Amino acid sequence: MRSVVACVLVSAVLALAPAPLGAQTPAPAAAGDAAYYFLLARHLEGRDKVEEAIAALQQALTLAPESAEVRAELAGLYARQDRPIDALEAAEEALKRDPNNREANRIVGMIFGALADLKKPLRPGDDPAQYQARAIAALEKARGDSSDLNLLLTLGRLQLRAGQHAKAAVSLRRVVEEQPQFTEGAMLLSAAQEGSGAIGDATATLEVTLAANPSSFRGLVRLTELYERQRRWKDAAAAYARAEKANPRADLTSGRAAALMNSGAPVEARDLLVASIAKRKTPDAALLYLLAESQRQAKDFDGAAATAQTLRQAFPDDPRGLVIDAQLKLARGQKDEAVAAFGDLVKRVPDEPNFVYQYAQLLEDAGRRAEAERALRELIARAPGDANALNSLGYMFADRGERLDEAVALLERALTLEPGNPSFLDSLGWAFFRQGNVAEAEKPLAEAAALLPGSSVVQDHLGDLRYKQARYDEAVSAWERALAGDGEVRHRAEIEKKLREARSRLQKK
Repeated sequence: MRSVVACVLVSAVLALAPAPLGAQTPAPAAAGDAAYYFLLARHLEGRDKVEEAIAALQQALTLAPESAEVRAELAGLYARQDRPIDALEAAEEALKRDPNNREANRIVGMIFGALADLKKPLRPGDDPAQYQARAIAALEKARGDSSDLNLLLTLGRLQLRAGQHAKAAVSLRRVVEEQPQFTEGAMLLSAAQEGSGAIGDATATLEVTLAANPSSFRGLVRLTELYERQRRWKDAAAAYARAEKANPRADLTSGRAAALMNSGAPVEARDLLVASIAKRKTPDAALLYLLAESQRQAKDFDGAAATAQTLRQAFPDDPRGLVIDAQLKLARGQKDEAVAAFGDLVKRVPDEPNFVYQYAQLLEDAGRRAEAERALRELIARAPGDANALNSLGYMFADRGERLDEAVALLERALTLEPGNPSFLDSLGWAFFRQGNVAEAEKPLAEAAALLPGSSVVQDHLGDLRYKQARYDEAVSAWERALAGDGEVRHRAEIEKKLREARSRLQKK
């Protein structure tokens, strides 16, 4: 099994050149042949007679002055001696004679790849900004069908940094396949896959590697991020627990508690937070906020109000105490007071977009559509790269069945900013569906439903699409999932009615 080492320092990368062969001294009869000195150099280097080996290769060049192979061999020898300038110059001379010489390209690529991290010129007149591109070009020529995992790892890492996600995934896949326990390689491959929009593949890559290396803290933390991106909250909570076990000194209580709440387990989140807060000598604003939110979700409104008061007293300038108060007003059915409270929050903390999202949704629910639209448009004007704001406004139009062309444009912008986001895919699919464009709705709605099987809203949308397509059995399944899901739907009775109609259609077939 090959060993993979991620190298950054020039000396470490250069050491990856092939070791000299342990060849015996060539027969004296071959002494007039360049090949003799080529083999002699390897023999001498193997005996640590480096200067004599260099002299032998230089003698070979006097006999074969146009040989790219001899120059590539000399470059490799220099590289193994940590003489990067000499190695680079010899390799470049080899490439002048044979631009496709794999060994010379490998040496050039590995040297420039290491220097790209350092951002310092190796030679006077060099532009370090070009090193990354030069390294990629050289290593792509050197790769061929190479089984050199260090080369593939270096190339994949550079391609990933250059935003060449699909190419990086190809380069890194073999590294991970041959060494599935190598977490660093898996994390790079996962990042390349995610960048290509294949978030499911990115997740699977880490899951396989962590099965072989279950104690990798960094890998587990990265896995929680991918689960959260897909709203796989139960999996995220479990991954947080595994990460804390792998590194007991790491405090991941906030992330784990949030994942538990999002998965519909507020009581478990509350108990986790109570235990964590009890261990602390000083109050923690984030944990107090999460505790109050878990109590609110568990319908312990009095407990949430008491925790919010503790939060406000300990941290009078922290707006999260006001957030809980606003959420409690909403939970207690005080809708007008909740709208006013969120409106006040938006004014007090204008740089927090989450307050705007919630405020706009409350205004929409209250029938104050123009104000809801204005709040989101003002946010987008301030932050045109806010993908959630684009999605919120686009979905608002889609759900209303209004301005559907603009809705599609807004949602496509959101997905450009966050490719593969399942919530955005659902919004786009729903906008297409409301346009009557069933064919275009198919892909985003199906992808969103696959990624968010527990989302009642997403499954409801898929059910509507399948019913429109006369795929009644699939519509029944989707609506059953909607009713069994997270319950975040406003019209449960309407879904039940649609489900009865779909079942009736099936019976008539």
